[in-house]
Amino acid sequence: MNTQSIYGASGFGDVHEGEVVPPPAPPPPAHPPASAPFDDWPEPTSSDRIAALIAHGGTFFAWMLAPIVVYLLKRNESRYAEFQALQALLWSLTGTIVAAATCGLAIPVFMVFHGIAAYKTFCCEPYEYPFVGRIAKNLMA
Repeated sequence: MNTQSIYGASGFGDVHEGEVVPPPAPPPPAHPPASAPFDDWPEPTSSDRIAALIAHGGTFFAWMLAPIVVYLLKRNESRYAEFQALQALLWSLTGTIVAAATCGLAIPVFMVFHGIAAYKTFCCEPYEYPFVGRIAKNLMA
């Protein structure tokens, strides 16, 4: 029988002629995905995504009113919409405090984050605001 060594003359890793060697298994991920605590939630419906879009994008027209309304209306219907609305509300509250401290200079920065959140949640991508996302997760647990 003809054999060849893939690791040199040591004989370790000998492969027989015609034998297929499977590739090594990929290593496990170093960190769980951002949405790991909510993996048991069902896939958001189009109604849930629209509610999340209104909660985040509605802040351009009704700063804190849009997330409050979505939160109150979807609170018992959809964990996804409830979480997204709670995040948007907490981010708006944080933005209000920071904007008051900076005489309104921080408002554009907070609005950019609302825009990114509206786009990502509508496209079914996980999104978590800096700082307040974790607070919202803890409040939902």
